[in-house]
Amino acid sequence: MDVVASDAASMNWVGLDRSDLDIVDARAVDAAVAAIRPDVLINCAAYTAVDRAEQEADLAHAINAVGPGNLAQAAAAHGAAFLHISTDYVFDGEQVEPYRPEDPTGPLGAYGASKLAGEEAVLAAGGRAWVVRVAWLYDAWGPNFLHTMIRLAEAGRALRVVDDQHGTPTSALSFARALRQWAKEPERWSPGIWHFGHRGVTTWFGFAQAIFEGMGMEVDASPCSTADYPTPARRPRHSHLDPEPWFAAGGGVPETWQEALAECLEQVRTERGSAAV
Repeated sequence: MDVVASDAASMNWVGLDRSDLDIVDARAVDAAVAAIRPDVLINCAAYTAVDRAEQEADLAHAINAVGPGNLAQAAAAHGAAFLHISTDYVFDGEQVEPYRPEDPTGPLGAYGASKLAGEEAVLAAGGRAWVVRVAWLYDAWGPNFLHTMIRLAEAGRALRVVDDQHGTPTSALSFARALRQWAKEPERWSPGIWHFGHRGVTTWFGFAQAIFEGMGMEVDASPCSTADYPTPARRPRHSHLDPEPWFAAGGGVPETWQEALAECLEQVRTERGSAAV
């Protein structure tokens, strides 16, 4: 969770991790928000182990639904604007057109159900609350699909990558910039549900190919189907979220997923160069 105390000249960020605050503990959450008294509170906490959630549904619900509800209630009680990050997994993935916030939800598994319950708890808390859905996040540092593909490619592995799930790879750096802009001027966006992402659609195989090309890697990679790679949790077949309204409200236009990926891969190369010195 990130909380923001700001004035016209600057923004002061206070980050709390699990060791600092258990968001499932309503009293602890209220005490923390009362002590910090933020203008803006952003919930970055989540249970994201999609497959394990099928066996840990209660834990996923506690972190993804009960916790956000507690945060939203505390934000409302202490006058803070509250933003909660959600996911494409609230949809069943059967819609080919880009998903808009008002489209019907229908999660396929425990993870998606817990995130949808979190959205509902946040919006029911009664304060100024925003839910921002995002899909296929990656960055230049943490464990994610991009780093997995690079690691396996460097190990000389022949790869098979799913080619019948469609979505938009989304840069975590771009998303962080968007959240910072929102924190400065939340009034630009009306409270409610929004979608963030880039322009364009690909598959996991297409994403992998773009990563390899951008890194100058020769990789033995071939496409496969979802049926060839069974997992405990079902994935949406189509996960493209329509980001246009978000950018229109913020006064900009979304970049393509290829442009965002190019920036990220440049960061990866820079980090590797620095580590080698």
